[in-house]
Amino acid sequence: MIFEPLSVADLQLIHDQTLKILADTGAVIEGKEAREILLSAGCLEDGKRLRFPSKLVEECLTDPEPVTLYGVDESIVLPLTEAPRTYAHNFGSVSMLLDHKDDIIREALVADLIDYIRISDKLTNLHMVVPSLRPTDLPEEVASLAMTAYALQNTQKPVDIGTASDTWEIRYLIRIAAAVRGSLEKLVAKPMGTLSISPLSPLNFPADITDAIIESARTGLPITMLPCPTRGLTAPVTLAGGLVQQNAEQLAFITLARLVNRRTPLVYTCRLAAANMRSGCVSGRDPDLGFSGACVAQIARNYGLPSGVYGMDTGAAVPDIQSGYERSLNALYPSMARATFVSGMGSLNAGLLASAEQLVIDDEIYSMVFHRQQGIDVSEESIGADVVRAVMDGGNYLAQVHTRDFMRRGELYSGKLGNESPFEEWRSSGRPTVREEAKAKVDQILAEHPGTVVSDPVSREIMSILKEAEEEKRN
Repeated sequence: MIFEPLSVADLQLIHDQTLKILADTGAVIEGKEAREILLSAGCLEDGKRLRFPSKLVEECLTDPEPVTLYGVDESIVLPLTEAPRTYAHNFGSVSMLLDHKDDIIREALVADLIDYIRISDKLTNLHMVVPSLRPTDLPEEVASLAMTAYALQNTQKPVDIGTASDTWEIRYLIRIAAAVRGSLEKLVAKPMGTLSISPLSPLNFPADITDAIIESARTGLPITMLPCPTRGLTAPVTLAGGLVQQNAEQLAFITLARLVNRRTPLVYTCRLAAANMRSGCVSGRDPDLGFSGACVAQIARNYGLPSGVYGMDTGAAVPDIQSGYERSLNALYPSMARATFVSGMGSLNAGLLASAEQLVIDDEIYSMVFHRQQGIDVSEESIGADVVRAVMDGGNYLAQVHTRDFMRRGELYSGKLGNESPFEEWRSSGRPTVREEAKAKVDQILAEHPGTVVSDPVSREIMSILKEAEEEKRN
């Protein structure tokens, strides 16, 4: 059961217009090596821009490399190519935190990041951990590396290796991840996450970014292609125009990466948002956010690529009713469209604020969203005509083996947060709210989490690499 908002004709027109933009307008490609690679493959020079022959782009789209991620605990396996389900992850990177204990907004610290990772580690419907918090008590020059270092030490799940803006960050992120896996060869064989790289919209690939793409592609590690266009500001205001432009950015990225290494595993990820044209801000209140994610999921699937899209987002600054309905709607569309990854768990205020209690609430929302993702089992066994007869002959449904078996298979949704008691019972129990329950769950998870999940020698190696990076930057 997959929601597909685009017709076959829509997909073809999006593809054709993408090729037209790349062939006629091209993309700004900086960096000597990137330009040499693309020009030698047949791209045409047009000032700073390179124009991409359609035949070259389509050749680079053929036979995409399958992508599978593994947890820090290698027994956890997430097949991304033709994934059997949608996965969810949190977001990054934010320096402001809604403190669940004091209910105040403050700067995030390293201790908060560790707590956030450990909470993420224990949530059933959070499948890959992104180190969401960017602590302000870290040296800024190595903050991105440190976020990954702390994440890898505090969860068994797959971990986003990190978002890099140059080859220096790529190299250190890889060293940190390889230290956890045991070697670079083992990391390539069983990656726990992807390297994320973002071009600038519209269609601008600075030298640091092209160098990072080349460096990453040569390793054979999976890459998340992450353009972030904003409709009305850095992309056409129409949803269709935004989809085509970001598709052109993806296909330019794919072409360069696969010319470097034909076997580069790639994840088609987009953060297409819309600006409030009165303020110029991206508010998070846009109902097109989830819908555009559904479209991106379908476009990526058309190319045989796994997808990553926005999911939960909201303009609300606290976990309130506004947050609930906005993030639920934005999570539902891409999940129904079978996006591979939906992001945003734990985010508030258009992604400017992190909340541990919201993280727990989001786990509950996704448990509801994912409940029927596989559709309905319509079979003679599930229908249970014999059970109906048995009850009509004098039995009851509670006593039937059919009822017991299907309850154990998860036929009925069973939530962990929120009220379902009669009003008087709820009132007599102190009128607990979802936020109060979520805060208590946060404290319970942190109290029960075993702590660092890697060995002491591995932890020391990770922190030694981080210290080396800091010293190198300062010198």
